Amino acid sequence: MTTESLKDQKDPRKEYRFPVPFESHFHAGLYQLGEVRADTEYTGDPNRVGPHKRDPVTGLLQWKITVSDPAVRNARRASYEITLLANEEPVPTTAEIGNNLRPITLTDVTLQPRTAGQNEFKYLDYTVRATGYAPAPGPRSSGSTAKSA
Repeated sequence: MTTESLKDQKDPRKEYRFPVPFESHFHAGLYQLGEVRADTEYTGDPNRVGPHKRDPVTGLLQWKITVSDPAVRNARRASYEITLLANEEPVPTTAEIGNNLRPITLTDVTLQPRTAGQNEFKYLDYTVRATGYAPAPGPRSSGSTAKSA
């Protein structure tokens, strides 16, 4: 391979996403704030909505949700956006617990490291993606079974 052909190729490591189990990364749970919304291209014109973005790796449509992560100690970083990748709008599988807030569990979670912050205040952050919502847990049994005599 020549040097020119190497420069033209994208480095697959730049787009690498680390798969993680939901419970490992979100050990204190996760709460969705608001609704699922389409992730659209910025047009510069507030009266003209841009086209729906597609994920460059999977080709799936991108949807955004705002979440609150109770495990994050820094209040400024506890709420952030997660990208859901699906060809149809993902529908939450859990009920609201009040004022547009719902506990959620996501499927096929991936993390992509990135640098955030400015100047000397930079820190390691992650772009979080998932393919959708995990099914809502069924009703819990009380664990006690009464036997009749």
